[in-house]
Amino acid sequence: METQIGNKAESDKEVHKKQTEPGTEPSTQNKEAEEVKSQLSAGIEIKDGNNAEKAEELFQKPEIDFDRFFKFIDSSIQGLKEYSLIASALELGVFEALDTPLSARSLAEKLGCDPLLMPYFCEALHNIGFLDRFEEGMDKEEEKAQIVKADSVASQEKGKSETGSENPDKEVNNGGAVYLVSELSATYLLESSPFSQQHYLAERVRNVERWARLPQILKQGPDIVEKGPFFGEIVHCMAENARCGLLQETIKVVTENIDFTNVKRLLDIGGGHGLYAVAFSKLNEDLQSFVFDLPPVTAETRYFIEKHGASRVDTIQGDFFKDEIGSNYDLIFSSFNPGGKVPSLIPKIAEALNPGGFFVTRQMPDEKMKSNPLLSLDWNLWTFEGVKKGRSGYSFENSVPFNEYMELLGNYRLEVFRALDMTDGSRIVFARKIT
Repeated sequence: METQIGNKAESDKEVHKKQTEPGTEPSTQNKEAEEVKSQLSAGIEIKDGNNAEKAEELFQKPEIDFDRFFKFIDSSIQGLKEYSLIASALELGVFEALDTPLSARSLAEKLGCDPLLMPYFCEALHNIGFLDRFEEGMDKEEEKAQIVKADSVASQEKGKSETGSENPDKEVNNGGAVYLVSELSATYLLESSPFSQQHYLAERVRNVERWARLPQILKQGPDIVEKGPFFGEIVHCMAENARCGLLQETIKVVTENIDFTNVKRLLDIGGGHGLYAVAFSKLNEDLQSFVFDLPPVTAETRYFIEKHGASRVDTIQGDFFKDEIGSNYDLIFSSFNPGGKVPSLIPKIAEALNPGGFFVTRQMPDEKMKSNPLLSLDWNLWTFEGVKKGRSGYSFENSVPFNEYMELLGNYRLEVFRALDMTDGSRIVFARKIT
């Protein structure tokens, strides 16, 4: 071997000597070979000079790191898979069925599913924390300990890889396993839970279906939806979201900045589900609250009013862009409604307030919307009949930037005295009507 290497080295020297001697022209074949060699970072020697150009193309690597591309694609697909797991489980009734422990086989029989696929399905749900897993035959204490351990393991496993997936070579072996809804799924996905997000998940499914038609929408234009039915459905989704912390945070922030002992008449304009008006009414037994919204929406508002026994909350039907909103209010509250940044509504709001009354509005700052082109695209994939949306999320053609809207309030004796950022990224602004 040493002799062969030595001979090859001597041979290479002779070739190089001949090519560099004065008056000696290197052959085309050797030129191509040298070019290929210089471009191969791994130092691979191309021996087939006749196909040097083709070999060079084969051994070239992209200048852009391939890891960047594949990690992004794999991460995106992983998210789609996990979403499909949860949406499918919800559609099949898996979480409701596992309110009591069942094996994968028993669950498959109960739901009419394939018994061979169900163990993998359950394990996948367990791996992302939506099912607890323990062994049959355990006593209650062992069962509790196993469930706690399972939750901990699921949390650790999710962080083991950037995609969150398990080792693909790991065999699913759950012959003795029994599954139960985890605390996570019991809280947010069981219909009986006060924090159930089933309507929210249903809305997310519709959103995913719209994105699946993206090529068609890009050619034909945004989907057109009817205001009434849309808001009549979406209020349940918004109510579920609000119950999970946003409602409580908002009430706390408002009560820290406004003395409710002097608030006797309140309007929640574009209030939808009415939960804010219901919560505000609990702060003062002399407070009468009203929720103003479209007729199909207020029908749903009545459901929430009755559900929470809010006898001092009533509804007003109408379109606040066209109709009167009432008068003599001590506080007008606005949260994410379509008129939240429309200047033409400011005079109507100011006129409806008593002197010294408060206007509280909560919207998403424009700078956060403009920095998220994906959200802006999502916002513009659909619209209402006869309504033109703005370029950034949560804006309309007749809207103005939130900071400009706040400045315009002063033109109608609405003096802004505080602006606070909320944990969800929105901003809540407080203004007082000066005399």
